Amino acid sequence: MNHMRFAGMFAVVASMMLPPPTQAVSLDRSPTYPGANLCTLSIPTNNTKVRPKSTGFRNEGTTSSFVICSFDSAPGQASFGASAQSWDPTYYGVIFGSIDGLVHSFSCTAVNSWPSGNRYAPMYYATKTVTVDPEITAYDETDWFPVEFGGSTNIPTSGAFSVTCSLPPGVSILLGTLGAEEDIGF
Repeated sequence: MNHMRFAGMFAVVASMMLPPPTQAVSLDRSPTYPGANLCTLSIPTNNTKVRPKSTGFRNEGTTSSFVICSFDSAPGQASFGASAQSWDPTYYGVIFGSIDGLVHSFSCTAVNSWPSGNRYAPMYYATKTVTVDPEITAYDETDWFPVEFGGSTNIPTSGAFSVTCSLPPGVSILLGTLGAEEDIGF
């Protein structure tokens, strides 16, 4: 009988020493991507006046050029479908700067998916007018949000998001950024 009591007490003490069950934890992430790595000419040419430099993807020429900036998947976005929706970004942004000290106005169009898409991430396009005014601020950040792509709290994507701009001369794409929540533990 004493052996049974001892075994029972040992089981209770041992169970109290076990770690408690872990809880799911998520972190807000806001990675940034240098414009020099993020962007390229939409129509490849030998135009050496629109190019990546350490200070951004710059148009040092005299005419506008179409530039496309392609974002990596959001942190933690490992699968597609219903379960991936919680990892979809809360915003995407592109940060522009004037390299000639002048005010510039131009348009950029974002798309949240690829052409085949799927039912969780149908393609939406959202066009914005960007104004870069160095007298007001050193740079301009233009952001795209869930409501523009049929989402409420997250931008539904199929792991692909890009922004195409008619980049005028005298403008640099400094950075790209996004906001996402990453599940880091259970």
